[in-house]
Amino acid sequence: MPITSFRAVEPLYIVILRNNNQAEHLFKSWAKANRINHANIAGNRMMLHDQHSFEQFRITWAHDMSTITVWDTWQKRHIYLD
Repeated sequence: MPITSFRAVEPLYIVILRNNNQAEHLFKSWAKANRINHANIAGNRMMLHDQHSFEQFRITWAHDMSTITVWDTWQKRHIYLD
């Protein structure tokens, strides 16, 4: 399988909500309210597969950003949100 095919199914961003036992519920509620179709949510992690979803998250997330960690899978670096 070519590497490009593998990268197409890999999430662009992994959003992690720390120190919150309601993380999965919060992520699912957010995705539903914002009509985000390209997200996989498991526990305290949300995998976003497109740039638009990530930008929508940055704009509309109504909870504490200090508990959010974002991993950019293509650039292999953390993104710090203020």
